[in-house]
Amino acid sequence: MDTNFGCVVLSWQSGERSWFYLIYRWIWMLCFAAVFLVCLSLQYSDGKYFIFMTNWGVILGLLTQFVAAVLVTRWQFNINSLRSNICEMGTQGSPTTPLVKVYWLLHGVTMSVSLVITTVYWSILHGKMNKPMRFPVLSFVTHCLNSVFMLVDFLMVGFPVRVLHTVYAMLLPIIYFSFTIVYFLCGGVDEYGNHYVYPILDWTSPMRGVITFAGVFTLYCIYAIVFYSIYQFKRFLHRSFSTIWSPHCVGLI
Repeated sequence: MDTNFGCVVLSWQSGERSWFYLIYRWIWMLCFAAVFLVCLSLQYSDGKYFIFMTNWGVILGLLTQFVAAVLVTRWQFNINSLRSNICEMGTQGSPTTPLVKVYWLLHGVTMSVSLVITTVYWSILHGKMNKPMRFPVLSFVTHCLNSVFMLVDFLMVGFPVRVLHTVYAMLLPIIYFSFTIVYFLCGGVDEYGNHYVYPILDWTSPMRGVITFAGVFTLYCIYAIVFYSIYQFKRFLHRSFSTIWSPHCVGLI
């Protein structure tokens, strides 16, 4: 599917516009905005909110949903003749616009990091953070529902998945791991005075951090294959139902 069309329509949408999808996009964006604002107000801790990977994921999720809402709104109301121009050029000849490229990149990065955060937290970190859990409901939202939201969104959107785009997503853990090293070397601590951001990234034991880094990269590779498989399955279902219900294919029923 053409990327310009795929980001502004549902994966099974037949018409050019959908009010349902427009409403869905803005509700999703408002949900992410609400989570971010609540987290920021309760967990700011003199700026230490921004040292945690979980919160990077929340911010990326908000940015992704905001860009998506803007794109679908522009498409729905044909702002700056966006829909008209793309439709005139056709799905094969329409170039991918810069904002669509940004959204495509953000969605891929956010999708991967959300599932990695959920997997690492519940399999390794839950109950082992050496600190009290002050907001259990909020922790559940940011460590579980974040992935649920992004998975649902992944099933809804129609743009293609490229396995090699995982390279862009992998830049995030490289940046984050580098940040935790610099933070440690500069004497940074968390809100409880621990000299690490996460116990598995305690750089007084460098091997532990290296093992964590390798494990996260492995997860990224696994999820890249999973996403691509789901995408191919979506395409299969789309082709199957399009053939069955198309008025031009009645003879195939």
